[in-house]
Amino acid sequence: GLHHGASSAKTWKHQIECFSRNFSFIIYDRLGHGRSQRHLVYEERYLENRALELGELIAWLDLDSVHLCGMCEGGAVAFLFACSHPEKVKTLVLQGVGYHTTDETIARCEEYFRPWAEIEDTLQDRLVMHHGQDYAMSLWEATRKAKPYVWSRTYDLRPGFSKIQAPTLIMGGDRDRFFGLKHPSSAHKGIDNSELCIMDGVGHFANEQAPEIFNDVVMDFLTRRG
Repeated sequence: GLHHGASSAKTWKHQIECFSRNFSFIIYDRLGHGRSQRHLVYEERYLENRALELGELIAWLDLDSVHLCGMCEGGAVAFLFACSHPEKVKTLVLQGVGYHTTDETIARCEEYFRPWAEIEDTLQDRLVMHHGQDYAMSLWEATRKAKPYVWSRTYDLRPGFSKIQAPTLIMGGDRDRFFGLKHPSSAHKGIDNSELCIMDGVGHFANEQAPEIFNDVVMDFLTRRG
């Protein structure tokens, strides 16, 4: 499981029991997140480097192939790994992923990623829970400064659609404030052997907001295709 940006492996807490019944469910904090080494620099090819990091973890665990489930930025990392190492990926689940940059997504990011002092207390508390009191604000402000992922004008996963070989489940909430229905729909059209699931009344963080629905859909897909 690959967590979304500005979070950690803790974001998968509602999936651990369910997914572990039939699979070895492996979650980890990407570099610069959670309990991993601090890393405030969004270097060039940041997402590609996180895909290399995933590959190193898979090799260290001595796994021949894996099922990948990624949320938002974590889904982009999983996607890039599946493009470069299709033989390593059994299935691919992509939830709430932005596949390219638009003026709309940039505007949404600008609205959401306000300065630390201006964001809601509940969001501050979530970030502290993921990263600790001493680091949460620094990571948040570094993200705002770097504007990585869908903030970047050069970001575009669509050329990689044809490289995905694994059975793929595209998921999105119909109330996703960042990507709406356009992004998951375009990925479904572009990726062969893919399925599309739009969850009614669900926002961007589906695995946290509607875990029972999310878990049932993913487990059904893995049972049929995995």
